[in-house]
Amino acid sequence: MIEQLKKKFSYAYQGVVHGIKVDTSIRMQCGFALLAIIVSLVLHFTAEEFAIVLGFCALILGLEFTNSSIERIMNLEEPEISRSVKHIKDMSAAAVLVASFFALVVGIMFVCRHLF
Repeated sequence: MIEQLKKKFSYAYQGVVHGIKVDTSIRMQCGFALLAIIVSLVLHFTAEEFAIVLGFCALILGLEFTNSSIERIMNLEEPEISRSVKHIKDMSAAAVLVASFFALVVGIMFVCRHLF
């Protein structure tokens, strides 16, 4: 059972490394997450605020990995962009955009609270 668990974590780790290596959007979101964490530490966010920042980072990174996976699957299934494929890819990207927008709003609220 422990060997199975090790394999599963190994596969997930390989997916993280591969995503960071090959996908610009994933690298960009990792950079934004790192920036958010640094700002949180520099401005001495409360434990609750920091937990919210980490939660948003995890959510957005998870959505970006999912979005990238959906895009790759759709490209394999239908290399020519059809209307349906475009809609699927657009909605997948929209999930990242919506979460990122709300994370930005919350982040601005936290930063303003600590600066003013």
